[in-house]
Amino acid sequence: MTKFLSDEYFSLVQTALAQDAKWTESTKNFRSTMAINVSDMGQNYLLSVENGTTTLQKVQPGAPAEFTLDGTYEAWTKIAKGDVDIQAAVLKGQLKFKGSLTKALMYKDKLMRVAEILRDVPKEY
Repeated sequence: MTKFLSDEYFSLVQTALAQDAKWTESTKNFRSTMAINVSDMGQNYLLSVENGTTTLQKVQPGAPAEFTLDGTYEAWTKIAKGDVDIQAAVLKGQLKFKGSLTKALMYKDKLMRVAEILRDVPKEY
């Protein structure tokens, strides 16, 4: 089993998104980027979506993205375990959000699907 939030874990997340028919269909005519940052571990990943193709790669801190979610390992663990969803984590201050809130609300279903995949990928904490 892969370690949660490792490079291998994010590789598995990318594969899971690419193989997920629901995700692929919902992102056919969609283009966006989202930075996923684990603040207390110094890990930064960029989720890029363009016309149904998704990539997830390690990036330098501050990499440009349409949306950014910053959180601690503990906050991301709560999301991955299903204890809290991304929206609730932002509202509770467990995740810091940067980007257009209006667009994020329009893309809510897509963001929730990413969270579901984060939960579904086998991992150890």
